[in-house]
Amino acid sequence: MEKLAIGRIRTSHGLKGYLKVVSFSGETDHFFELDSVLLKGKKGQFSFAVEEIKPFGTTVLLKLEGIDSPEDGRKYSGWEIWVDKKFAAPLKQGEFYVSDMVGCKVLFEEKVVGIVKSITDSSADDLIEVSTEKGLFYIPFRNEFVGEVNIPEGTIVLKDNGLLS
Repeated sequence: MEKLAIGRIRTSHGLKGYLKVVSFSGETDHFFELDSVLLKGKKGQFSFAVEEIKPFGTTVLLKLEGIDSPEDGRKYSGWEIWVDKKFAAPLKQGEFYVSDMVGCKVLFEEKVVGIVKSITDSSADDLIEVSTEKGLFYIPFRNEFVGEVNIPEGTIVLKDNGLLS
């Protein structure tokens, strides 16, 4: 099953090894369905059983089996939480998982002009990294530049290809 990153561990919380987690989607309801997670960081990846999840303002506190002290928890600060796609936040109208967009053909006037390599979060907008014959280009993921996104067809339509030159 395909896995997605749903959040990042900010720090440990309390004396029992709880982890303070920020959701990438801004939603937290889907966290309460988790029974296991995969943590990924610079030092590798590790699977953990979930012992408890508590709401904590706009974040959640996550208690994982084997992480039982603040010192244990701090080791995972900055690590991402990955889960099976079915446990990710449900999509709303007009939303897409980044992983579904990577590999899509980029079309302009019904011709393939590139392939999506990644989606990059910038301070203003998400940027679509497009690989073309001329190199890599970044397209702001905004209505004035991007038309229809058709995940089942694997295509993203550009309204203007001027950013690819």
